[in-house]
Amino acid sequence: MGETKLIKGTYGYIDKWKKSKQAVIALWVIFIGALFLIPAAIMGTRYNAFTVAAIVMVLPAARQAVQYFAMMGFHSGRQDEYEKIAALTEGKTWMVLAADMVLASESGHMVLNMLVICNGNIYGYAPKQKKSREAIEAYLANLLMEADISHKRPVVHESFEEFEEMVMMLAANEPSTPAEAGTIFAGLKANCM
Repeated sequence: MGETKLIKGTYGYIDKWKKSKQAVIALWVIFIGALFLIPAAIMGTRYNAFTVAAIVMVLPAARQAVQYFAMMGFHSGRQDEYEKIAALTEGKTWMVLAADMVLASESGHMVLNMLVICNGNIYGYAPKQKKSREAIEAYLANLLMEADISHKRPVVHESFEEFEEMVMMLAANEPSTPAEAGTIFAGLKANCM
């Protein structure tokens, strides 16, 4: 049986998150419908406390629906591409590989299909974005600045081949003093949906 827990930064997170959110929304619809219809059928009137409770329950259900609609246009990246990069980073303690990162900003969402954190810098792969590559790099640079690593400049690739070549180069050259990738990854996860 596959793992059902959702973990940000793992491959398939976006698609699993959307499926779980659909199930939650369906449960809310059933619950609110039952809370409204069953007491109305038993009491013969909709003017009761259960109707008020059903109306109030629409607010948390709407919150779930808004979250789903915000993510509806995003999908997990290709599995074959992820497996190629995972093979390159496997066993490399100075590198962190993350996938399906949906970064939320004031100006909208951006999706990084994959990113590698190495030597205090972020190398990302973000094809087919509404945001420009420069806007994504600026957002990541701001995150690095917040982590007091402002001397690094993130690199985002739109081509998988270019991203793969970059990761091959990073995997072949172990840094002499690797920077803490876990702190940067934790900061990214905190800004993800």
